[in-house]
Amino acid sequence: MISVFFFLFILYFLNFFSFLNSLLILESMSLVIFFYLMYLMYFFFSLKILLLYFIFIVSESAIGLSILVKSVKFFGVNNFSSMNLSMF
Repeated sequence: MISVFFFLFILYFLNFFSFLNSLLILESMSLVIFFYLMYLMYFFFSLKILLLYFIFIVSESAIGLSILVKSVKFFGVNNFSSMNLSMF
């Protein structure tokens, strides 16, 4: 499971072009961490911490999608290479 996380981590830093792919990779990393924590918390601790972490995952994805929609509306594309981030 940790190897999947490191693979996604490397894939995130090698993604230079698409903002949507970056959001999907970050969401996948969050889900890998969530399943790992679920495994640990189920056997050792309470599941209330997982609910808090899941709330953070949902809010992170909502903020990321709103930034994506705003950038597509402002720039017209979702590529990093065509964005002038100083105007954002």
